[in-house]
Amino acid sequence: MVDDIAINPSGTIPLATLTLNLGDLVNDIDSTIVVDPDNSLRIYYRQDSVFTYSASDILTIPDQDPFDLVVTESQPFFRVGVALGTIAGAQLGAATFSSGTIGMEIAASDSALSDIRFELTFYNATLNGQTYSDTFSLAALQRNLLDSSIINGLSFDFSDGGTRVNYLDIGIKILDADTASLPSNVSYSCGVALKNLGLEVASGFFGQRVQAAPSGNFNFDINGIANFAGGLYLTNPRLTLITKSTVGLPIRITTDFDGQNSEGTLVSLDAPPFNILASPAPGVVQESRFSLNANNSQITNFLANIPQSILYAGNISLNPDGNVGPPNFIASSSNVVIDFEVSVPMEMRMEDMRLDQTIEDFSISAGGNEDFFEKLTLYFNSENGLPLDLNLRVILQDSATADSIGGFEIGLLNAAPIDNNGRAIAPAIADNEVVFDQTLIRALLRSGSLRFIASVNSTNNGQDAVKMYTDYDLVIRAAIQANSNIKVNSL
Repeated sequence: MVDDIAINPSGTIPLATLTLNLGDLVNDIDSTIVVDPDNSLRIYYRQDSVFTYSASDILTIPDQDPFDLVVTESQPFFRVGVALGTIAGAQLGAATFSSGTIGMEIAASDSALSDIRFELTFYNATLNGQTYSDTFSLAALQRNLLDSSIINGLSFDFSDGGTRVNYLDIGIKILDADTASLPSNVSYSCGVALKNLGLEVASGFFGQRVQAAPSGNFNFDINGIANFAGGLYLTNPRLTLITKSTVGLPIRITTDFDGQNSEGTLVSLDAPPFNILASPAPGVVQESRFSLNANNSQITNFLANIPQSILYAGNISLNPDGNVGPPNFIASSSNVVIDFEVSVPMEMRMEDMRLDQTIEDFSISAGGNEDFFEKLTLYFNSENGLPLDLNLRVILQDSATADSIGGFEIGLLNAAPIDNNGRAIAPAIADNEVVFDQTLIRALLRSGSLRFIASVNSTNNGQDAVKMYTDYDLVIRAAIQANSNIKVNSL
């Protein structure tokens, strides 16, 4: 009979008191949540140089096929006008090359007994203020020559006095002193080729074409909510694309931004194309700003998804309206840079904003006596100055299979009431308890992990827009009551 007698003592012990001030929390986590002068909170994020286009992305001059110039014993001088090859219909009026070579390949129908010198002249090019010419020498008794000359700093007027584009005025002649040494009826085929041209400056019309923008991704962590997924609806969402251009031509850019949240869900921003203004003069930075809002994009759903990373791609259209307006210009240092900026007041609705996280390798021991506690009760008292409800579901997962073996749900916080401007006006008081009976206690002891699923809603079950301020406070008090089950024969 004594074996059947049990003592059931109980006691309540305070566990902890948590006090949180929103302003202190923001100061601690820093970064993407900033404080406005009225102590309201704002999400601010900036990613510089999302897209960058250099001068070589906008204008390059391809290696030229050789221009074939022929001189003979009877005609030792030859001059011709030819067209510079360009890409996508570019029409150059002028250019200076920081690097490049002129290749010269001479093939003779017969050899001479002495060296034969050839003077190559670009009549519409200058170097150090002088018309450009260079001399190439075919050695005695040789029929072929392959040579080149460096043309760093060579400037061209491709306009022929303003009447043409891409015009090259080339001449070649056998020096007079060498003509007496020429074999009879000899001919020289002279192939002239411009290669590896690096632009220093250029002007004209750079063509009308579309080319792919570089793709990539960047992190977009908003402190305090980065691990949540979905349900964040900002009242006045706004995102700005800021461009800085030192390129003298108009550009239209089409972007493709996709935000990916913690659960892998992708939502597209669906931004319309926008124009980047041309720089008005060499060296002058022209800034353009394009604002995305709920009327011209899907920014509401894009930010509601709470992206953790943003994937980007797109394309640019050079001179989208064709050859209109002033001439294009560019320099080797010219570029176009696009920055990404989010600056949004924390005025929002939160509707089932979710956090799903698991604590792994969880274990608790009862010292071999699983029936020692008959019941455990956790008590929570909250004074919530935030206009947010918090519902918490805890799932106990088996240490061997990770299957659910029990759990509980608690409405931990009630949203504070708000005024007509969405500001919380008084704390909401809530008392909650979680009872662990012996079945739930045994499940807790068998658990290898705990899964927490939190759901956050703003006031009125997520239907009211609220505004966040630094003076919001939250106090949570926790206590535990234990009811033991002690057998007399174990004493």
